[in-house]
Amino acid sequence: MDLLLHALCVKGRATLEALNAAILDDPTDGVSDLEAAGLIESSRFGYKLTELGSRRVDELYARERQHAGPVVHEVYGSFVTINDEFKQLVTDWQLRPVGGELVVNDHSDHRYDQTLIAKLRRTDARASTALSPLTSTLARLGLYPRRLGRALARFCGGDHTMLATPLKDSYHTVWFELHEELIILSGRSRAEEEAAT
Repeated sequence: MDLLLHALCVKGRATLEALNAAILDDPTDGVSDLEAAGLIESSRFGYKLTELGSRRVDELYARERQHAGPVVHEVYGSFVTINDEFKQLVTDWQLRPVGGELVVNDHSDHRYDQTLIAKLRRTDARASTALSPLTSTLARLGLYPRRLGRALARFCGGDHTMLATPLKDSYHTVWFELHEELIILSGRSRAEEEAAT
């Protein structure tokens, strides 16, 4: 059930389908139990944490921070560098240089796209290596490399919506949620993160 609370904290609101993708398991029973306990509630756009649920998640994160200690900061530092490269890769997928100007990538240049796909594979491998000390310490975070791997396989298999479509468990969606987890675990906020860049 704690996995669902973490997922809702990061997502804000989520349907059963989105929660299934996030925890890689059927969330139905867990959602019913959490709702009965007053930790989550149904809303127009899916389930969300209640005030009681938010307090519970704060306690869970505080416990994880205490347990993971300096590993969180080490992994976060590595991730930030890779994050900048990933953001550029997404931009490069959406726009490509033609005649000295950036134009919308219509994916007609197969070689250009294949170069970016290879780059994403390398980025994914680096991210998995960087995360390893933390996933060894906090086992629940092992879901992220699995979700990223699933999105990467679908993307490389030809479903290009799996790179950055917001309403899917796309690579970018999972990456954003992982980044949010690292921000929270390191005791930062998204606003502080954006101000630092």
